[in-house]
Amino acid sequence: MMKAVVIEDEILIREGLCKLMEKMFPEIEISGVAGNGQEGLSCILEYKPDLVITDIKMPGMDGLAMLSRVQEMGIFPRVIVLTAYSEFTYAQQAVKLGVCDYVIKPVVVPEFVRTMRKIENLYEQEQKKTPETMGSLEHIVSGILYGTAFPEEHLSAFLDKKYGISKDTPMMELLIYLGEGFETGRERKRREMCRLLEQKEIKYCLVDMEYDKAILVLLYQYASRQEIERWYQNQILFQKRDSQEEEISYGILEVRGIGAVREGYQKLLPYMDWNIVLGNEILISYPRIADVQTEVCNYPVELENQMKIAICTGEKEHIREMVNRFQDYFSDGRVYSPKEIKESYVRFLWSVLNIAKEVDCIDYKKVDQKRLLDCIMSAKTEGELKKACAELLCHMNVSGRGMEVVSLTVKKAQSMIHEFYGEGITLSEIADRLNLTQEYLGAQFHKECGVNFSTYIRNYRLSKAKELLIGTQLKQYEIAEKVGYADAKYFARVFRECVGMSPAEYRKSNR
Repeated sequence: MMKAVVIEDEILIREGLCKLMEKMFPEIEISGVAGNGQEGLSCILEYKPDLVITDIKMPGMDGLAMLSRVQEMGIFPRVIVLTAYSEFTYAQQAVKLGVCDYVIKPVVVPEFVRTMRKIENLYEQEQKKTPETMGSLEHIVSGILYGTAFPEEHLSAFLDKKYGISKDTPMMELLIYLGEGFETGRERKRREMCRLLEQKEIKYCLVDMEYDKAILVLLYQYASRQEIERWYQNQILFQKRDSQEEEISYGILEVRGIGAVREGYQKLLPYMDWNIVLGNEILISYPRIADVQTEVCNYPVELENQMKIAICTGEKEHIREMVNRFQDYFSDGRVYSPKEIKESYVRFLWSVLNIAKEVDCIDYKKVDQKRLLDCIMSAKTEGELKKACAELLCHMNVSGRGMEVVSLTVKKAQSMIHEFYGEGITLSEIADRLNLTQEYLGAQFHKECGVNFSTYIRNYRLSKAKELLIGTQLKQYEIAEKVGYADAKYFARVFRECVGMSPAEYRKSNR
């Protein structure tokens, strides 16, 4: 049975999660609960759970410090982090600690259940990988990597006798990250690796790491690490690549003995993020990669502001240009930390999302914010970050922000509002121009648009005011005049009542 520990300082959330798990996942045993990191550490050490569900920000020892201590003690449970969107910096650090997944607070039940199902399925896969008896080297290494087998004395003796692997045998872990191409490309990559290693007469085994979308190649009984690295670079990384290899990246690390394989893998995997900075042609070699000197990555505030203006003005080409310039910003020849690059992508895309929502040019409900965050946080190549940008932009519609209507009459009325809203046009004036009674047009407008005329024109004026507040330096009274309010104080009062803040506060919060 899978064992879990829940660590959350807010008692209502903690109890709610426990009750939900008992109801939806009775097959999972909740071994312990805790209200802070120190208590959580004690729970984990006592119960050795398969799964830890933990908040990040807690009094005393926070969740990240707790997870770091757990790993230092040689315990590697599956981890689900509870985080708020304001805690992206903490969430990024969690990636380096082997966090499996995120649940955004406030917790949405269907999202939490989906996350738990994924972890449960992964656990079941791991259990299946445990050999009933000592078998192939791949089965043994797989069990050690997944935490279902341990290098005890009888296993060490078996490996030494059958494979010539002693407790101190040098072993190289070659990690091949395939990303989204894992399912379709792993068999081809496995065959290619087998062919190359057999030609080189190097002993090896291959293990699929499905959750991380990677293949781990374990090499042993080789001449030297330096020779292996030079050979691999010549054979794989520096040859002309075909289109199928664009997103494949590589890392390498040396350990001693089968007992160090899992810890080595946990060390190497987070450093694969450096492919974002150095490109897929570079072999990420640990521990050398840890000594790379980086420069401070200053977030491109000016590009963000220009992007806001482009969204507000509805200029498609300008929006694409700003996205391209943002992506190119990190390719200026300097070396930035991949952590800072990911944080910049999160900040930029959430700024785009919020502004697009404000000016009503995005189908906000269709944007899977958790998936978008996961895509950025788990990215290990520049291409994966660019796909996150493309995914958000595909939900934007800068050409048609108006509400769909049925009749030509109401379409004409809307068109007049959009053209003359700044001149204080009234329902009576529009009805006269369309040769209709004011009562009929008002009733038809409300029926088809879902709001009455005065609410519609007020909301339209305020949406235009928001665009001007974000995208221009106009003073408040000038904006009031442009959107049809003769009295700037009345405009400010209406704006505060509808938006929840003053025009000045709104401008400040979006810059």
